[in-house]
Amino acid sequence: MFDSLKNTVDFYLRNKIRFSRKNYFEPSESKSDLQLSKDEEELEKILVDKYGLLEYRENSTIIGYLQNLYTLYFLDKYLSPEYSTSLSVLDIGSKNWFYAKGEYSFFKRYSDKLYLDGVEIDAYRLYSNFYNRYEVAKFYIKDLENTSYIPDNLLNINKRYDYIIWILPFVIIQPHRFWGLPDKYFYPKKLFEHAYSLLKPGGTMLIINQGKDEAEEQRNIIGERSFEVFKLDSIFYKYKNERFLYRIIKGGEL
Repeated sequence: MFDSLKNTVDFYLRNKIRFSRKNYFEPSESKSDLQLSKDEEELEKILVDKYGLLEYRENSTIIGYLQNLYTLYFLDKYLSPEYSTSLSVLDIGSKNWFYAKGEYSFFKRYSDKLYLDGVEIDAYRLYSNFYNRYEVAKFYIKDLENTSYIPDNLLNINKRYDYIIWILPFVIIQPHRFWGLPDKYFYPKKLFEHAYSLLKPGGTMLIINQGKDEAEEQRNIIGERSFEVFKLDSIFYKYKNERFLYRIIKGGEL
């Protein structure tokens, strides 16, 4: 009860005050010693060449580069978009959107015009360096054309999208509380149903969960809709918990 009340007060204050230092910046780091396995080195070369990441490789931090490679890896493996004059993509729960470059690079390869939106309900959460998520996200998307970071509740989004990416949704109450969100915003089924409604006919949603308990709860939330589920390889960036990916195509076409 105390944690719930504290989260409610803290969430209200940070969204009211919206404090942050300005002009977040990360210096580039050398990639001369990435300590990749042989398989990772080969896959890195393929992804860098396929998605034009050479400039980004030279102008990024090591951890940012590896996290974006990981993002490109699972998008490249589990999506096969047909080339289109225009694509619209929504990323849900973007946090500070450190992986935006990977998403953008992937989908831009398959479209003349890409519109990429990221939505985050807790955009003004403050880090120990006194930058908030919104300010950091502005740095990560500053060179990505037609890319928007939206500090809002997913339920207020009403555009239609060809693809939706949702990494680590809160489907269990404990992580939701741990990350400082009020209980009143915990409605995973309602959020999923709304996200699904935003998909265009034939559109695809990828959802990534961590741990078997969250993956099983995600399965329950998806319900009777047709889906495929995959266990993700731990590649480029080693995450603490197992990760599972759900692929859902609107209408059930697999």
